[in-house]
Amino acid sequence: MIMNRNLLREAVEQRKDELKNELLRRGYFKTSDKRQLYELTLSELEDIYKKNIEGDRYNKC
Repeated sequence: MIMNRNLLREAVEQRKDELKNELLRRGYFKTSDKRQLYELTLSELEDIYKKNIEGDRYNKC
């Protein structure tokens, strides 16, 4: 059970790193309430990614 918990934690951290890197690459550094990306939860990072990155894809069409 502990091993599964560690695997989940690692997967979450890996996904957070991927999202932070992509957001940073595109010039997104802080939230509107001045929080740094490293302070955000996975859900918050996913929401920002969807609104900013995926939204760009649709605006270019």
